[in-house]
Amino acid sequence: MDSGSGKRRKNEIGSIYEIDPASVRPEGAEDVKEPFLAQTAKYGRKNCVYTASCREAIALALRSLGQQRPGLAKKCLLPAYMCDTVFFPFGREGWELHFYHVNRALEAEEGELRRRMEQVRPDLLFIHPYYGVDTWKPMRSLLASWREQGICIMEDVTQSYYLDGAGAEADYIVGSLRKWYPVPDGGFVVSDLGLWEGTLEDAEDYAGIRLEIQMGKWEYLYGLGNAEEEREKKAEYLKRNREMEEELDCYAGVRGMSKETAWILGGADPKTDCNTDQKGERKTEETAKLRRMDNYAFLDQRLRGNTQFVPVLDYAEGAAPLYFPIYAKDRDGLQHFLGARGIYAPVLWLTGKENADCLSKDERYIFGHLLALPMDQRYGKEEMGRIVEVLEEYESRTGAGALRDGASVRAECGQLVGIRADANATVATGHIMRCITIARQVKQMGGRVLFFTADEYAVGLLEQAGMEHVCLHTQWDRMEGEIPQLRKELEQAGCRKLFVDSYRADAAYFAGLADLCRLAYIDDCFEDVYPVNLLINYNAYHVRFPYAETYGQRYGGKTRLLLGTSYVPLRQEFWKQGDVETPEIQETEDGAPFHVLLSSGGGDRCDALAGILEEAVKDGELSQAVFHVVIGKFHSRAGELEDLAGRYPGILLHREVSDMAGLMRRCAAAVSAAGTMLFELSAMQVPSVFFVSADNQQYDSSFFAQGERMLFAGDIRADRQGCIGNILKNLKKLRTDTGLRQRMKAALRQVTDGRGAQRIAQAILEL
Repeated sequence: MDSGSGKRRKNEIGSIYEIDPASVRPEGAEDVKEPFLAQTAKYGRKNCVYTASCREAIALALRSLGQQRPGLAKKCLLPAYMCDTVFFPFGREGWELHFYHVNRALEAEEGELRRRMEQVRPDLLFIHPYYGVDTWKPMRSLLASWREQGICIMEDVTQSYYLDGAGAEADYIVGSLRKWYPVPDGGFVVSDLGLWEGTLEDAEDYAGIRLEIQMGKWEYLYGLGNAEEEREKKAEYLKRNREMEEELDCYAGVRGMSKETAWILGGADPKTDCNTDQKGERKTEETAKLRRMDNYAFLDQRLRGNTQFVPVLDYAEGAAPLYFPIYAKDRDGLQHFLGARGIYAPVLWLTGKENADCLSKDERYIFGHLLALPMDQRYGKEEMGRIVEVLEEYESRTGAGALRDGASVRAECGQLVGIRADANATVATGHIMRCITIARQVKQMGGRVLFFTADEYAVGLLEQAGMEHVCLHTQWDRMEGEIPQLRKELEQAGCRKLFVDSYRADAAYFAGLADLCRLAYIDDCFEDVYPVNLLINYNAYHVRFPYAETYGQRYGGKTRLLLGTSYVPLRQEFWKQGDVETPEIQETEDGAPFHVLLSSGGGDRCDALAGILEEAVKDGELSQAVFHVVIGKFHSRAGELEDLAGRYPGILLHREVSDMAGLMRRCAAAVSAAGTMLFELSAMQVPSVFFVSADNQQYDSSFFAQGERMLFAGDIRADRQGCIGNILKNLKKLRTDTGLRQRMKAALRQVTDGRGAQRIAQAILEL
């Protein structure tokens, strides 16, 4: 069957369903009818209720059971390998949870199950056929006898929606619809028993937000826009989707299916039994099922006989599962490898507090090694072929004819260096950018790099740079709270060297990691003494602080110190610029435009750019200058700058600058907040005015203001108008004083050779 991806501009596979805006219920449309779905009708039950999610369907079934049998002890026996979100409705409805075990083939064993049934004597047995295969088939004969004893059976078919024969012995059959269709919400429960008579709550608000998110993914996949806009679209819909999943986790009610989902599923005509594929075409249910069957058979045939991953289940003729599950020797390493190539394979599932302490050895293996490959009806053989190609590439890199442990696999790939850094509206992008620069040098030297971030704000920057990354989903400004999660990620990745770039890391943070990793840290404030193996301060003002004496006394010289401008981590575009003299920019001659580079970090936390420009355009001497304004990814008031640029043709905005050195060459002067950019300007020999906008920049003035290297305008936080006034005064001086510019160039040539990243990377690899 042909792939349905002919129109997609992004070659990505997996993640949440996109929704074509053309398939959405038109404004003003008549109320839709409940859709007809063959996969819920096939059970032949008297009653069917559509809900907003499977967990709400479970809650409805539990309330129904409570109405049917009010004297229940409310004890349930569930499989220990289960999604933790399944536990939520049981907890809210006051049920006591007990667990039975499954083996690596995802099957319960009769003897153990019988023992647990006798021990627990549950009112409800919860079963789950996994990944489209009837993993309960050997045990189904037992279910009828237990029902005769008054034990209720609930079967969750979320992973096996198309499985024939499922549910025959169950009192309640529940499942998710939103996992199988491009819809914003949807779950169901069917039963011959009466279903809960309460009023279902309205899901329209929830579904409306989810619909926006999924249409946002559609726009990302199919829409036009520059690279930064597309990254922002993706970051936005992923962030909002995560927030909505968290909201769903906390929701305690039961909502009905939304009108939006009913419309997409064919509610305008109850007998259409349709869904919409990613071409915007109406497809029958049978077509979707057949595509999944084809994809499943294709992957199963092509993914046998590898050493680093194996299919979890034996092939089942006619299966059309939710995902294609594999066991991977180094599951997280493989997931990162796939993700870096646009294939998003989820981990199913995380353990919950309810089952974490009762897992068998097999179940711990399942939770630690199972990875789910996407294979839904959005894709065909073209996409399945690409998944196979990437997995074969992974096998060729990491396999050697025999299954080995993760450590030997990683050793073959080179040393693994972890980097912990963030970038957001508060943390300047300079931190993540200098880490990327160092990471590139580590990779050039044969190492491998894995970034760890608190949140996903920096994901676009890392993906653009081709960096593997893990989001910890923690608070960037509460780093002590992330230590358990970070330790887990480091251990799973086999990472024994960690480079940290954050002002929020303290001595206790490093002490919490010191037994696990060799540690490196950039420290330019000397506010504490850190238990690290490598410490870097590439600023010239490092001489203010007694690094050698303090670390020698505290750690006996075991901390290696990299101090001074030889370690400034500049990108290769800035290398060797200090060895040659840049010719004078001809545009500074009388009557010619005066080109000025203007930058204030990724977030422009003090809103310096707009303030400088608003005053500059009113100044007679500078009103004809051309300002090249670099807008960072996290600038919160970019709209104001766009408005200024629209009114003044001499203001040119630059986003996602891929050749900063080239942009600097075009300018006769620059204005910048203190930080790493001052070293880049030094390497390019651009006469510059600088100002301070953060505490860690305060010492730069004493170095860069010496010997006419640069002109210091002050601290914009302490005296905004005075600082802006000094910036304009110094720019006018640079515009007219050719001799000053030449002297500044000569001084800047002596600052750095730009190769600090190379030296830092080498030192990290030597830890």
